Amino acid sequence: MVNAESTINRLIGEWRVSMKFSMEGGSVAKGRGTAIGRSIALGRGVQFVLKGVLEGIGTYEDNSLVAYDPEEDEICLFTVTSMGMVHSRAGRYDGGDTLVMRWSGRIRGRPAEEEITVSLFSEDEFAIRQVERVDGRITTIGEYQYQRSGRGVLEEPVPTFA
Repeated sequence: MVNAESTINRLIGEWRVSMKFSMEGGSVAKGRGTAIGRSIALGRGVQFVLKGVLEGIGTYEDNSLVAYDPEEDEICLFTVTSMGMVHSRAGRYDGGDTLVMRWSGRIRGRPAEEEITVSLFSEDEFAIRQVERVDGRITTIGEYQYQRSGRGVLEEPVPTFA
């Protein structure tokens, strides 16, 4: 059994990020950025803000809230990006340190779905793979590699809840 709140709190800190987006038609956008994870709601969740630059696109930002819902036994992730995407996803641990979350809805008026796989490799490294489908076809694959650069953003100790 994975302690979901403890695992989510591993995101707290400062991160260096490399990003790669492969789009339908073969175009690729790569970039780098930084992210900061802060404890929210007395350790019950994390606010995660990523800022970077993508070649061919320019400045990119996404702001996420992630938390564990014990009633539904799932991880909830809400994200707003500078590219206009607003998604609420939910998922569960797929064994060990792998988390899979899904969203379905509409993009440009067409049926769409997204699957995000988060792989936690260590306390200081994790990756995200984001696959977006529109009308059943893969339109974008986003790959993020996170490497910890610091732990200095945790303002107070995270309490342990019963």
